[in-house]
Amino acid sequence: ALTGGAQSPGAPEPLFTQEGFELTVGANHLGHFLLASLLLPAMSASGRIVVTSSEVHDPESAGGSVGPGATLGGLDGMRGGLAGMVDGGEWDGDKAYKDSKLCNLLFAREMASRLQAAGSKVTANAFGPGLITTSDFFSNNKYQKEGAIKAFSFIASKTGATETVDGGGRCLEFMALAPELEGTTGVYYNNTLRRPGKHDFRMEDGSAESKDAAEAAELWLLSTQLTEAPEELALKWPVEPQEAAAAVVAM
Repeated sequence: ALTGGAQSPGAPEPLFTQEGFELTVGANHLGHFLLASLLLPAMSASGRIVVTSSEVHDPESAGGSVGPGATLGGLDGMRGGLAGMVDGGEWDGDKAYKDSKLCNLLFAREMASRLQAAGSKVTANAFGPGLITTSDFFSNNKYQKEGAIKAFSFIASKTGATETVDGGGRCLEFMALAPELEGTTGVYYNNTLRRPGKHDFRMEDGSAESKDAAEAAELWLLSTQLTEAPEELALKWPVEPQEAAAAVVAM
């Protein structure tokens, strides 16, 4: 299983990767996109690609409805080299993070569609682990004051809105290893808060935009152009197995 979960929170001003891409979407989407494209030929015939998204990708969800909602618009920012927002609009760090989670889900679904069209049994799915305030994701954000982070974590925990690190990990474990997901592809699971202290991890539709096949295909194309990844899936490397294994280790 290949899991894409490393992520960067939004910042007050746009930050950039070494390649010049806006950091939030560059790390949260483009990095996973490129890594999956490069490692796909090394995966087993029944391997799984699992992408960590979030319910904040959905403007109608509890987390996604706070502040500006996720939307990629016409992908004008991607066409312009991703020097700011994906939709080309005014910078907003909170929306940039939400947009990156929408990109994650669109990527997983487009990957699943392309794998199926190629006759591959490798699956691609996405999931949202819930609100986890005790991970390094919050504490490593230098743009948030430590006192504010602790206060938010305390209030969210006391109201039963948070999930534990172990709970989120079990969600990932299910996506990567559960026998009942064998052969299931292109779906989204979310660890939804049903009532204080009670989460329910189950398959959900995701937002309306996350199901836009045309947008997913366009995002894929633009992502290949930015990362110089092959537009078509490379299911096998044109090298011997021993050389392929060495190439994976070297990455």
